Amino acid sequence: MLAHLLLSPTRSASVDSLIDAIYGDTPTKSARNQVHRGVGELRRSGVTIDVHDNVYRLEATEDSIDAFVFMRLYDQACLLAGDRDHAQAAKTLDAALKLWRGSALSGLDSESFVAEAAVWNERRLAAVEARVDADLALGRHREVIAELQQLADQHPLKERFCAQLMIALYRSQRGSEALRAFTDLEERLREELGTDPSPALRDLRLRILRQDFALEQTHLAADVPRQLPARPGMLAGRDGELREIVAELAERATSPLVVVTGSGGAGKTAVSLEAAHRVAGHFPDGQLFADDLDDPGEVLAGFLGALGVAAEEIPEGAGARAALLRSVLAVRRVLIVLDGVTGPGQVLPFLPGHAGCAVLVTSVSPLALPRDAATVTVPALDGPAARTLLATGAGRRRMQAEPAAANRIVELCAGLPVALEIVAAKLAARPHLSLERLAERLSDPARILGELRHGGRSIAPALLNAYQTLPAGPRSLIRRIGFHGVSGVSAETAAALADVPVDTAEELLEELAETHFVTPLSDGRRYHCHELLLGFGAARARLEDGEQDLAAAVERALGGWLTLTDAAHASMRGKDNSIPRGTAPRYRPAGARDWTGPGSAWFEEHLRTHLALVRRAAAASETCWELAIAPLALFEAGAHFDVWLESHQIALASVRNAGNLRGQAVLMYSLGYRSLLVGDYIGAAYHLEEALAIFQRLGDEYGRGLTLRLVGDLDRINQAPTTARKVYVEAAAALNRSGDAIAEADALVGLAMVLHSTGEGAASQDCLDRALGLCREAGSLRSEARIRRAVAMHAARAGTPEKACPELMEALEIAIHIGDRVVQSDILLDLGTTRILLGDPKAAYDDLATAEEIARVSGMARTASRAKLARAFISVNGLATQKSIAAGSA
Repeated sequence: MLAHLLLSPTRSASVDSLIDAIYGDTPTKSARNQVHRGVGELRRSGVTIDVHDNVYRLEATEDSIDAFVFMRLYDQACLLAGDRDHAQAAKTLDAALKLWRGSALSGLDSESFVAEAAVWNERRLAAVEARVDADLALGRHREVIAELQQLADQHPLKERFCAQLMIALYRSQRGSEALRAFTDLEERLREELGTDPSPALRDLRLRILRQDFALEQTHLAADVPRQLPARPGMLAGRDGELREIVAELAERATSPLVVVTGSGGAGKTAVSLEAAHRVAGHFPDGQLFADDLDDPGEVLAGFLGALGVAAEEIPEGAGARAALLRSVLAVRRVLIVLDGVTGPGQVLPFLPGHAGCAVLVTSVSPLALPRDAATVTVPALDGPAARTLLATGAGRRRMQAEPAAANRIVELCAGLPVALEIVAAKLAARPHLSLERLAERLSDPARILGELRHGGRSIAPALLNAYQTLPAGPRSLIRRIGFHGVSGVSAETAAALADVPVDTAEELLEELAETHFVTPLSDGRRYHCHELLLGFGAARARLEDGEQDLAAAVERALGGWLTLTDAAHASMRGKDNSIPRGTAPRYRPAGARDWTGPGSAWFEEHLRTHLALVRRAAAASETCWELAIAPLALFEAGAHFDVWLESHQIALASVRNAGNLRGQAVLMYSLGYRSLLVGDYIGAAYHLEEALAIFQRLGDEYGRGLTLRLVGDLDRINQAPTTARKVYVEAAAALNRSGDAIAEADALVGLAMVLHSTGEGAASQDCLDRALGLCREAGSLRSEARIRRAVAMHAARAGTPEKACPELMEALEIAIHIGDRVVQSDILLDLGTTRILLGDPKAAYDDLATAEEIARVSGMARTASRAKLARAFISVNGLATQKSIAAGSA
C-alpha cells in the first residue's frame, strides 16, 4: 500500500485501486478490510494519510521520495550532458544511482507492481547508460571496460551496453575484442530470438573494421539535443495512459510510433511530455520537439541543425531533408515528439528508417498512419481524479462544504484537465467565490468560455486548435449544433441543421466523434455534445455564420423534431387524434427513415432532449407550444407530470409574450387535463374554463370539443350528472364534426358512465357499443381498454361481478402492453373492488396495493387515495388475512 501511494503522481488512490494493486485479479473477501487495516498500521507508524470520498492521500512531497529524487537528478544530468558538461553530468548520475538499493519494488509480486518495477528498473539502466556515455565523453574508456563487461553479462541481449563496450575497447586499442563482443551478441540474438543486431550496431561494427577516425573522438555524437519542454505539474488520473505510452516507447523492438489522441483540453501534451521525460534515458542521443508543424520542411531543417548537420549541408525540399534525417538517425537513438499534429503529412517525413528511434505524436483525432502505429486515447478525467485536480485550487474544505457544486463544476468542465486547472486557479485566487456561484456561471452556455479564462490561460485555444483540424463540413455542423444549443443530436437533427441528406449527416457526426466534439451514445444512433462544446460552437457560429442562415438551420431542426413527434403520437393514438395541431413548419431531411417502433418508448427515451427543444423554441411561439404539447399521449398515460408542467410553463410564457391566443388555449386545455389526473379539480376548472372561452372566441370547433370532453369528466367527478350529460353530448357532437373518432369515443365512454349512474342502462350500453366501434376502426388500444373498463363496471353494478372480471383482465392486459399508468391504476382499483364483491379479499388487497403504488409514484393523488381507502375497508372489516395485509403494506 505504501509503495502504491508513493508511486502515484498525486499520492492518492481509491480503495479499489489499492485492492487491484495488492491482489490483482484475485482479491480475497477481506481485501477491503485489509486495506483499511493497512492504512491504520501506516498511520500508527507515523505516516500521514488523509481520506476523502473513499480516496486515500499520502502527505509526502517528491523531494522526500528517493524514486523521484532519482528522476530529478537524472533529468538534470541529461540537461548537463546536452550542454556538454559531461563531468557534472557523470557526478549527478553517480548521486542518482547511489539512491538505489537492489531491484525496484523487490518482494511486491502483484501484476501491477511487476509492471511498475519493470519501468523503474529500465530507468535505472537508462541512468547507467547515460553515466557510461558521460565517462566515455570524458575519455574514461579504460575505466569503464570492466563495468561494461559485467553489464553485458547481466543483460546479454541489451545492444546499448554492447555498443558502449565496443567503443571503450576500440579506444583502448583492443579492436579485436570489440569485434568479438559484437559476434557474441549476434550469436545470442540469433539463438534466443531469431533476429540480427540492429542496423545501428552493425554500422558500428563496420566503422570499427574501417577504423573510422570519428570513433576516436571522446563523444560519439557531435550534438545531443535535449529539446523537451519542462515536465508538467501534477497529472491526476493518468497512470494508465502513462504506463501504456511508456511501454510502447520503451519496449517495442521495431521503431515505435505512438499517437496520443483526445479532445481539446484533455491534456494530451502534458501526458505525452511526462511520458517522454520518463523514457528519455532510452534515447541517449537526444530528444527533439516541435509544436508548429505547418511547414514540415522548416521543422526538418531545425532538427537536422540540432543533430549537428551544418546549415550549408541541409538540402532544399522537405523530401531531401527527410531522407537526410533518416540517414542521420540510422546510427542514433533519438526520441522525436510532434505536438498538435493535424494530418499524416506532418508525421511521415519524421519517421526513422531503422530501429532505435521513436516518434511520439499528439493529435485530436486518430491518424491514417502505418499499421504498426500504436494509438493511446487520453479521455476526460473520471470523477475522483477530476475532483482531486479541482481541490488543488478550491481546497478540501470548500469542496467538502459544497460537494454538489463541486461535482457540477467537474461535470461542466467535461472532466478536461485544462478547464479544471483554470477553474482551480480562479478559485485559489478568489477565496470569496463560492463553488455554487461559479457552477451557476459555468451553466450558462453564453458565459462558459469566458469563465474558463484566468491568469493568461484559457480553454478556448485548445478547443480552437482542435476545431481548426476539421474539414469545412464538420466545422459548419459543430457551429450549428452549438447555436442550436441542445446536447442530444441525432443524424436527423444534424441533417436538418446542415440541410444535407441523413447519410451525409451521419458521416459528419462520425468525423466530429473522431475528434471528440461529440460522443456517440450506446444506442449507436444518437450523439451527445457537452455544454462546454455547445458554448464553443455557438461562439464560433456568431463569428463565422450569418444570422439568417443560423435561424433557418434552427427552424429546420425544430421542424424536423415536430415531424418525429407527429409520427410518435400517431403510433400511440392513430393519426392526429386527441391532440390539437398548429401551423408550425415541419421538415423532413432527405433520406430520413420511415417511423418504426412504439411512440411511447421514443418519447420516454428523448424526453430530456424534448424539454431542451421546448426551451430553445421559446422565441417561436407557434413551434414552442406545439413542441410542448407533442408528448400529450405520453403525459396522459400517467408519466412525467413534472415535465408536463415545466414544458407548458415555458410555452405559456412564449405564447403570451407573442399574443398567440390559440397557443394559450391549447396549453390551458392540456394543463387542465394534467390537473384532472393529479386530482387538482380547482386547477382543472380554472384551466379548462379559460381554454374553452378562447376556443369559443376563435371559433375553434375541435379545440372546443376536446375541452368539453374534459369538462364533462370534471362534472362527473363532482357528481353533477345532469350537467356532465349535457357537456358530453355537446363534446361528442363537436368531435364528430371535427373527424376525431378517438376523442369522440372517449366522450361517449364518459357519457355512458353518466347514463349508467342515472339508471339508463340501455342508453349507456349503446354509447359503449358506438365508442367501441369507433376505437376499433381507428385502432386505439387505450380507448378500447377504457371501454372494457366501463363495460365491466356496468356488469359489477348490475349485480354480476363475475362478468366484470374477464373484461377488466383484458383491459389491464392492454394497459400494461401500451404502458398507460393512468389506465392501469384505474383498472386495478376497479379489479380490487370487484374481487371484494366476489369474496376474494386477498387478491383484492394485492390489486388495490398495486393500484395505490402506481398512482402514488405517478402523481395521481385521487386514484391513490381511493385505493388506500378500499384497502382500509378490507382491513377494518376483517376481510383479509394478516399475511395479505402485511404483504400489501410492504
